[in-house]
Amino acid sequence: MNALETFVAVAHRIVWANLATVDGRGRPRSRLVHPVWEHEGHALTGLVGSRPTPLRRAHLRHSPYVSVAYWDSAHETAVAECTARWLPACEHAAAWERLRSAPAPAGYDPAIAWPGGPAGEDFAVLVLEPWRLRVWQPPAPPVVWRAPTLAETH
Repeated sequence: MNALETFVAVAHRIVWANLATVDGRGRPRSRLVHPVWEHEGHALTGLVGSRPTPLRRAHLRHSPYVSVAYWDSAHETAVAECTARWLPACEHAAAWERLRSAPAPAGYDPAIAWPGGPAGEDFAVLVLEPWRLRVWQPPAPPVVWRAPTLAETH
């Protein structure tokens, strides 16, 4: 398994993660989230159903960078350092279906948290695009992956 596959396997097994943003004064704020990660080729993207609160919108306007951390009682950890952006509303229905149809335990029915459905005002989707991943499955040494830079891809 490569680093991206290992990250997704650990994240989808643990399911719940801590997502940290930074406010306009540089102070971190954390919340629990339920990301679904999609791995295709050399790309990894996370989708997070989220309420688009004024606070969350302000934090991401200030800094679009987030940290997503998973931990379990065996001390396995998976951390994704990401750029985050709000998905346009016209794409919410497709993202809703991707969250709903992902394999268990990562996949879930978003209607549990958002009864108004994908068009509801309280439903939004954060798209996470990692630039760095770190997975540690003791006793093995940590595995670190970094997204290729633009120069490396051309």
